[in-house]
Order: sequence, then structure tokens, then C-alpha cells
Amino acid sequence: MLRRNWAGTRRRPLCRTLRTASVLAVVIVALAAGGQSVPAAAAAQRPEPRNLAAGRGYTWSQAPDAAYPDSGMELTDGRYGRLDRSDQAWVGHTRGKTREVVIDLGGRKSVSRVTAHFMQDWPTSSILVPLTVSMYVSNDGASWAKLGDRATQLLWGDGPPRDETYSWDGAADGFPDHNLKGTMAYARFVKVTFSVHTRASQLLDEVQVLGFDGRTEQAVTPQPDHPAYLKPGPDTAGISDLALLYNGYYPGGRGDWTKDRIIPYLEYVNTSGNPEGRLFDGILYLGLRSPNGRDFGTGETKLPDWNWYLEKTFATEGDLQQLNEASKKVADDLSRPDLRTKVVLMIPNPGELQTDFGDVDDDGVSENVNESSVGREQAVENREKIVRWWIDALRSRWAKAGYSHLKLSGLYWLDEQVSTSASGPETLRHVSAAVHDNGFKLFWIPHFLAYKSYMWSDVGIDAAAFQPNYFFEEMDPLRIDDASGIARRYGMGVEVEFDERMLTDDVFRNRYITYLNGGVEHGYMRNAFLAYYQGNDAVLQAARSGDPRQRILYDWLHDFVRGTYKPQTTN
Repeated sequence: MLRRNWAGTRRRPLCRTLRTASVLAVVIVALAAGGQSVPAAAAAQRPEPRNLAAGRGYTWSQAPDAAYPDSGMELTDGRYGRLDRSDQAWVGHTRGKTREVVIDLGGRKSVSRVTAHFMQDWPTSSILVPLTVSMYVSNDGASWAKLGDRATQLLWGDGPPRDETYSWDGAADGFPDHNLKGTMAYARFVKVTFSVHTRASQLLDEVQVLGFDGRTEQAVTPQPDHPAYLKPGPDTAGISDLALLYNGYYPGGRGDWTKDRIIPYLEYVNTSGNPEGRLFDGILYLGLRSPNGRDFGTGETKLPDWNWYLEKTFATEGDLQQLNEASKKVADDLSRPDLRTKVVLMIPNPGELQTDFGDVDDDGVSENVNESSVGREQAVENREKIVRWWIDALRSRWAKAGYSHLKLSGLYWLDEQVSTSASGPETLRHVSAAVHDNGFKLFWIPHFLAYKSYMWSDVGIDAAAFQPNYFFEEMDPLRIDDASGIARRYGMGVEVEFDERMLTDDVFRNRYITYLNGGVEHGYMRNAFLAYYQGNDAVLQAARSGDPRQRILYDWLHDFVRGTYKPQTTN
């Protein structure tokens, strides 16, 4: 047996054996002398990426604040500031539009990583890190390809001075265009943009662009983006103009809708009280609070609150029946018997903290959505269970009601931002899957400073309208320009915002006009899916007003929806 094995062994040629032994001896000697192994030596010979931005000039979209000036080299001089706002390495910006800084690398390079370093000192110095930082590349300085959006992981909060680095790494993050297989971007210009808070400063001290001169084998050329609004179409369930009607609990019954209150939203009614055509083609019913005072959007409400809203909305003479009667009247008025008003209904936020939501599946166990109590996987599963129960309840009641002139076209996620928890995006993916499994579109209207709003389509949301939030506090009208630009970059529609104060207060009247004028100037009047926030019933009050100065606000809105509005002057 031993001989057979020996005889069957293929002998290695002597010369190869000697060469192998020689190499092994060299390696042993090298290691004994403190040298490197062959693979380590080869790795040591590979060139390291350098900071391609070092010492290069750059341009700002808007000059930094006088309190935190920039000589033109602070961001690329390699000097990081101390966590002290008085350190002159920090460059600062306060209020206004999203800031952009563009670095010209002097020629096309292979960019492997981009970083931007910020500080936070809140509330002592009123400094916050940006909500979102985005990185882009270009070959002409005009057309840009996005590398990535990055949300703060530090998050806003009180505390001592801290810092945060936002980065895009080609090897780790890849490209938004998943067809690009490289790990570096081949480009000449690099742009970093960051959001600016309305009441806090943003301070940064250094931007680095790591990579190599020339073009490496791993470098690819991303194609420029083509920012555009979300247009009405299949993703919006065919809805162009979606009016928000709040039907939660309000003292005095202001959340109760009747046929007569609804009609001026579905059709334009002239000053003689006669209909002259459609107005909004979609209605979103949503509630903020229950009679118990709990908020549907923040995850406070429990099963009894959700059931209260179902009963109110689907009651025999409830909000949906009133909408159906109004839609039937409009169909008769306009001689369009087949007219159906498209309806979107809210999905309340089940939250992330509750341990006793209520038992939705009759298994005798109250649903627990608290991760620290039941673990992340079970908490996400329980949130999805609650949402699926809700959708089933909506569908069942809708089918039973048999509304003749309504069509349930979509559902609306009430929370106005992606949760800052690690499971926030995961929860939304489960919600969108539940909505799509039932054949509906998922709608969303994030606020201007919403966390991770840029990832709306990644988590399965079909239609989103971005909130400028210009109407609600004093700020530069450039906010409309900024918000419309963000909406285009994110591929969203826009929300037009106003409330009853525009009827009697010139400050708010002017802000309303600024939204309408912005629709013409920035193109969202005709080219975007639009949602309309109107407080409680501002549209109704303007339509019914005998004061020509108030009534004209309704007429302008009608022109805006039709796409024929002409810009007005503000006082």
C-alpha cells in the first residue's frame, strides 16, 4: 500500500523545487530581518490616493457670513479647526438657500472619495450640522452627476461642541446609477452642497477630494443628472392637484365636512354661485388629533384612536359620504355622469415607542412596536401588522359603503419625515410593500427639513410633494426658489401652502402670492404634481367671501390650477 501510494505520486521537477525553495528562503530571511512578505511588499508599492483639492481655489454660490469669513483657501488648506467657533479655520453660513461650493481640480481626475467636515454647538453657539450634504461631479462645471446624498448621523441636539464628517466613498457606496461598475468618478469639477437651517449657522472647515491624477482602470464617467419635478401620471394615480382636507378632531366640529363645504373644492364656483369647471381632482383626508388629544403623526395614538377615526370617516353621514354627495353634485353640474373624485386616505404613524398599542389581530396580545422591548425585527414586524390591519379595515369599509362617485386611489403616510432611528427606512419599505400589495399608490408630503427626504423613492413611496414651509414664518422669499430646486433634484412635486390668515393679514397674503408667482417662475404650476395645504378651510372662506379682495384669492387659485395664472405684485 505504501509503495502504491508512493508510485502514484507525481514527482515535482527538481528545478521547480529548487526555485520554490530559493523563494521560500528569501522570504524567511526577509521576515527574519524585519522585512515584508511578498503580498505586503506589493501593496506597499501601490500608489496611495492624494487630496486632489489640496491648495486649490473654489467658488461659493453665496458668500459666507462676515462673522465666519473665507479668504478663498480655508476649505482646501488642510487645516482642521478646533471645536471652537472662534477658530478662524471655520467658514460659516446662516439662513438663505442651500449652499454650494465648487472645486476645480484643474483637469479630469479619478475621484475615489469626497469628504466635508462640519461642527455643531447647540444651543450655546447656535451652530448645527447640516441636515443633508450632497456630492456631485462634472466635466464642464455646468452639468452635474450626483454621487450621493448624506444625512446627518450626529443628529441635532443639545450638547457640547461636536463634529461630523460627511463622505462619499466610491468603493463602499457606489453610484446612484447602479449600471456604473467602477469605484471612482472621472471628472474635473467637484461640488458639495448642504442645507441651511432657518435659525442656526452651519460651519465647515475642510473639503477633501481623494483620488489619483489621470484616469485609473476603476474610474468611470457618471452621466449628468436631469433634475425634474414629479409629473402627474401613473405614480400619482393620475392626480394632478391634491387638496388636503383635515377631518380629525377639532373643537367646534371644524374637522367635520359636509357636501356644501366640499363643493367649492371640487368645482370652481363663480361669484354668482354657478359652477364653471373642475378645481381639485384629488382629495386627501387626514387627521392630526383624536378626541383624546393624541397625535396621529407622531406615533402617540393607540387602537381606540384609530378606530375612532375610521368610524368618523366612514359613518353613514360621515366625511366620505359627504364627499361622495358633493362629487355626485359636481358630476351633475358639469354634465359628467361618469365623474369620480379620486381619494387618498391617511395611514397614521404607529410609532416606535409604544408597548401597548392594542390587539389588531385578535390573538389576545397587544401590539408592541418598541425595539428596546421586543427587538428590532419584531418591532418592525408589528408596525407592519398594524398598517396591514389598517389597510384591510379601509378596504372593507370602502367596499361596504359602495360610494358611487369616489375612487380610492392611494394611501398617504402621515409622518412627514423618515424616522431618525436605524429602522426608519426599513419600516417605510414594509409600509410601501403593504400598500402596493393592495393595489394602491403611496403618497407623502415631507416638510422642508425632513430627515432623509431624498430617499423617498428608495423606500417605495410613489408620489411625493415637497413642503417649502415659506408661509409659516418670516424668511427670505428665496425659500421658494430653494424648495423648488430641491424638489426637482429629488424628483418630487411641490406643496402650495396657505391658511385662513391670508384673508385678513397682508403679510400672509403676500406669502400666498409668492407661492403662486413661484409656480410660474420655477415651472411647478404646469409641470409638477401639486398638493395644497389650506389650514382648515381657507379655500372655502375665500370662495364664499363677499369681499372682492378675499374672493380674488380663490379666483387666482382656480387660474393656478388651470395653468393660466398671471403673476401678481405683492404689497
